[in-house]
Amino acid sequence: MKVLQAWKSSSWKVKTLIILASLYLLYVLLGFFLAPGLVRDNARQALADLTGRQVTIDEVKINPLVLSATVNGFSIQDDQTEVLLGFNQLYVNFQLSSLFRWSWHFDEVMLDALTVRAQRNPGNTFSFDDVLTHIQEQLAQTPEEDAPEPEQKEPGLPAISIANLSLTGGDLRFTEATGDEPEKLVLPLAFTVSNFSTKGKGENSNDYAIRLEGPDGGVLDWQGHFEFAPFIALGHLDVEKVDLVSLAKLLKNEVRFTVPSGELDVETAYHFVAQPQPKVVLSNGQVILRQLQLLKPGEDAPSVSLPTVRVEGVALDSLAQEVKIPKVTVTEPALGAVLDEQGIDLATLFLPADRQAAEERVEEVKEKAEQAAQKVQEGKADWIVRLDTLQVDGSGLRFTDRTLQPAQTLTLSDGQLTLKNLIIGEPATFTWEGSSKIQQNGTLEHSGEGNLTPFSIDAQAGLKGLPLAPLSPWLEREAPLALASGVLSLESRASVKGENADVTVSANASLENFSLLENGESLLKINQGSVTDLSLTTAEQTVRIGEVGLTGMDLANRVDAQGRDVATRIQAGMPSGKTGERRGASEQGQSEPWQVTVDRVRLVGSQIRHEDLSLSPNFRIGLYQLSGNLRNLDTRPGRRATIDLNAQVDRYAPLSIEGSLTPEPLFTDLKVSLKNYEMTGLTPYTGQYLGYKVEKGQLGVTTGVSIEKNQLSSDTDILANEFYLGEKVPSEQAVKAPVKLGLSVLRNRSGEITLPVSMAGNLDDPSFSVGGMVLKVLSNIVVKAATAPFSVLSALAGGKNLENIAFSPGEADIQPDTASALDALAKVLNERPQLRVGLIGTTNEVDRTALAAQAIGRDVADDDWLGIDNALLEKKWRRKLIRRYESSTDRDVESLVSNPLPEDDEQRETVLARAAWESMLATGAKGLDRAQLTELARLRGENAKAELVQTLGIEQNRVFLNETNVDGNVAGLTLTLEK
Repeated sequence: MKVLQAWKSSSWKVKTLIILASLYLLYVLLGFFLAPGLVRDNARQALADLTGRQVTIDEVKINPLVLSATVNGFSIQDDQTEVLLGFNQLYVNFQLSSLFRWSWHFDEVMLDALTVRAQRNPGNTFSFDDVLTHIQEQLAQTPEEDAPEPEQKEPGLPAISIANLSLTGGDLRFTEATGDEPEKLVLPLAFTVSNFSTKGKGENSNDYAIRLEGPDGGVLDWQGHFEFAPFIALGHLDVEKVDLVSLAKLLKNEVRFTVPSGELDVETAYHFVAQPQPKVVLSNGQVILRQLQLLKPGEDAPSVSLPTVRVEGVALDSLAQEVKIPKVTVTEPALGAVLDEQGIDLATLFLPADRQAAEERVEEVKEKAEQAAQKVQEGKADWIVRLDTLQVDGSGLRFTDRTLQPAQTLTLSDGQLTLKNLIIGEPATFTWEGSSKIQQNGTLEHSGEGNLTPFSIDAQAGLKGLPLAPLSPWLEREAPLALASGVLSLESRASVKGENADVTVSANASLENFSLLENGESLLKINQGSVTDLSLTTAEQTVRIGEVGLTGMDLANRVDAQGRDVATRIQAGMPSGKTGERRGASEQGQSEPWQVTVDRVRLVGSQIRHEDLSLSPNFRIGLYQLSGNLRNLDTRPGRRATIDLNAQVDRYAPLSIEGSLTPEPLFTDLKVSLKNYEMTGLTPYTGQYLGYKVEKGQLGVTTGVSIEKNQLSSDTDILANEFYLGEKVPSEQAVKAPVKLGLSVLRNRSGEITLPVSMAGNLDDPSFSVGGMVLKVLSNIVVKAATAPFSVLSALAGGKNLENIAFSPGEADIQPDTASALDALAKVLNERPQLRVGLIGTTNEVDRTALAAQAIGRDVADDDWLGIDNALLEKKWRRKLIRRYESSTDRDVESLVSNPLPEDDEQRETVLARAAWESMLATGAKGLDRAQLTELARLRGENAKAELVQTLGIEQNRVFLNETNVDGNVAGLTLTLEK
């Protein structure tokens, strides 16, 4: 009652003060005790409803006296990372003066120990995916507000200002859990913003500083200033000593390499404006990469090593879509490429380990690259990138091929490259120059200029002193060949132009001390080789060479014991399927063949050696001091090349080849001359085909060879001087003939054998072989000379075949015809002084008849007998013939005649006399004493020898009387020849 009375008795001022004090007390009590709980519970529930996650707020404190609020222990729970978002404390200090500023002003907003955590799981899902989905569902259930009237302007940003906005002790945590073991990245986070204001435009408003410290000492400092309405941000970003090792661990399932070391610095000034169009401008940008290494698991040496990469003065304008890079410097970069059964590792380092994902990535990158290249070609690139200078110092490349056993390595070192004015997106000419060492000894220098839009490149390169021996393992894998030595030098210019990238190349090359081995033995050596004035054009598919020069070439062609030549052995030694693959690729190709022209091939001081180990003894022959020219070699149809070569066969026998030839269609017109070749070298062939070694002899050959329309024709003159066979050699292929005699028949008094040999044949006939035809013709000539020598010698005998010399029947005296034949024989023997002749006295049936006739004549007429024809003309001889028959046979002569006898006595007597003669002649010839025939044959031989020796002057020891032959085929002499 007293209180009520006091209240009633109080003045209105006291009452007002009491009411205000009570309200203030209520405000304080609500602020301190009731509001924190309501805010905590409502905020926790609202956030839980929004995110679908459990939300924890440990404590909310409100100080109504200073208008501040503190939130402690806030977190959004996560089953995978424990906390999705959380902080230890949020402190907000609101200023009452905001009521008089018509804006929300905070003296301080401070956030302590903010943590944001995320985790990526297999299947490229994230730990917060469900939160995003839940939020989207909540927003979808919220009724849409009516769209504002067209003329109604959207309200601007609320007026908010914060004197000091800061974050301390925060971190960002990301867990990569797609692999076998999770990898975590923790980035400490802190920042301050001074005088933040959504309306402020002064220099001292909205200044901010953000600092991130990496787990291994890297620091991000981000300082600047921003404004609203319109939004403008400018400042400076500085990233120092960012450890790339930790960052790379997050990519271990995306790429196939690890990062053992690497440090990154990034620095740039930036300026962003939102109106009238969004625009970002970067200036004075700098990127420094230090000690970056990319290591393929299982390797000892890094695949990529970048000690220092410095990018300076980078400028970017997003509105103009232009990037300017004044200078990029790369110091001592090194690449290590490894080729194994899966390919080159550098091509796969940046692909996922999963095969399917890698294939998808390759296709995606390939498609984007093709699109970008097309835009660059058309000058329609989205961005223009200008690189003023790229400087590479001390670069190296190490290529290791593990498909070889053992593995082999090639190196490029001390590389230098300067590239200037490279612009992507608009026409411009860039230039470059550079150099490097190859395998420590070779040097490569290159330079040029080009354009990306439209695409063109003009380049020149010089290669000096490249050793070829290190390349041998790759050749040995493909064929049984090895590069033992050789140094290559090359000067070239190349041009690439147009959408089809047509290439034009001009070059000169030289080769020194080249040595190629086949199965460990020398196949080809070249002291000095050169290719000059080479030009190549892909658009026209032509290759032209001014000159190919070979000095001191040594080519060894071997036929092994199995009869395989070099080409056959190389093909047999190649990996299975290689030749078929190449042939198949060639057959599938539909492009026109290339045209190749060589103006001149020049040979100086060279040699070609041939060795055939399939013969016993082995055959060896060589062309030494080989010099000359082949001119106008051309693959185009109908173009004729000329050849002019000179050599010494086995270092002493002159050989010359001259003429013309055409590869397509095949045409040759060649003249070949060989002189004074020592034929002892042909023993392997004479032993195989003739059965004898060569004792001595010199060979000369002059031949003309013509091929036209695949028809070969050849006329050859062979001269063998003092050609003699020696020791006999067993051979199943040797001809069965007295070849020594044949050669003696062919050899003239000067010791020479001259043989004209003509050949013709169709090269399309698979059975036709030039080599086989030559041997066949020569063998046939020798065999014929051995088996039918007199037919071969008939030319020397005036066309007479002297195998037989006829005598008059029953006679041994030398008659004119016989004398003529013996004279021809003497001429042959004089021309063939090595020959000896054997005389075989021979009789036959004609001699029997003649001797029987002589015996009857002596009985009938003694020395007056003039022959049967004369005898029948006289009566007395007719009667004597009849009486002799009747007395010797005791038969009537008329019994010999079966036909009626003539009425006339003389005619009757003549018929009976002839019948008696013929009967006595047949009986006499049949019963002739063999001794008479032998004696006739003997006398014929003796008389012929006497004629040859005494009259015709033939040495007695060259004429032999052989055993007589009775009842032979010849009435006279049969001749034999002996050596």
